[in-house]
Parts: sequence; structure tokens; C-alpha cells
Amino acid sequence: MLLTSKEILEKGIVIPSEHSKPTQVGIDLSVCKVERILGGSVVYKDKTILDPLNFMEVETVKIDGKECWRLDKGSYAITFNEGCKIPADATGFILHRSSLYRTGTSIVSPVWDSGYETEKMGTVMIVSVLLILEKNARAAQMFFHQNAPVDELYNGQWQGGTNAWEQKK
Repeated sequence: MLLTSKEILEKGIVIPSEHSKPTQVGIDLSVCKVERILGGSVVYKDKTILDPLNFMEVETVKIDGKECWRLDKGSYAITFNEGCKIPADATGFILHRSSLYRTGTSIVSPVWDSGYETEKMGTVMIVSVLLILEKNARAAQMFFHQNAPVDELYNGQWQGGTNAWEQKK
């Protein structure tokens, strides 16, 4: 069963920002930081290694008097203004909003496991053609499936990370 936005907010699963917007069964997430992904990584059986030098923050520019990112075709790590604290009986998913999808841009995100917590969430955005994205624009929607409580909460390498390479030390 999908949780309603009211249930998500009442349970404190998503930590909203002034730019969030509740929808029927999710919360719209707004972008506060964009980094271009320049290089690869290493994925071992027991951990993933990402080099912070492979991520370059994209500066905003003024377009029509608004603070925007001008993004060429490529892969980007995006950080949202919103955080989360996922309980044992929920699993989260992030998808692009239809307005972003119509531009030829996709949000690619993993499953957000029970027990994961962070002050600011982040994921990957794939831009296929030039995209102008205003700072704090709502680009994705997070929604949650209610599940039976899990025996073991997430406490892995990426707990609390806000960027692709920021991980639990």
C-alpha cells in the first residue's frame, strides 16, 4: 500500500523544506545542489569507492532574472533540500516529476531502505538534452510503500550521506 503525503509527513518520514510540496501519495523534492559526474567508481562486494574529484559542482547562472543551472547532456549528482528518516515499516522510491520527464531528463534512484536517515537526500539525474533548472525547483517525487516491519534496519556505508561520496566514516 502506498502511504499518503499526510501519513508521510505525520510519521516524519520526509523532512520537508520550504520548497517541498505534498502530493496525493508522495512529497515533491526540490533541488539545492547539482554536481556533474566526471568519472567512474569502484564497486566491490563489501563497499563502493567514489572519488570526490570525479564530482564537480555546477554553479548557477542568472537566466530571466532567476538563479538556474544550465545543464548540458550528461550525468549529475543532485542534492535535495529535503531529508528523510525511513521507519522499519516503509520503503521509499524517488521518480522524476512529469514536468522534468517531458524535458527528456530522468531521475535514476535506488530503493530507499527501512532505517536510512539523512538531512538531505540525493540521487542521480540523467540529462539527454540541454536543461535549464531553477534552483529549488521541484524535480522529483518521493513515495513510500508500507511493508511489514523489517528485522534489521539499514546501517550501511551510505547512512547519512548527502552526496554521492559522503559516506559514514
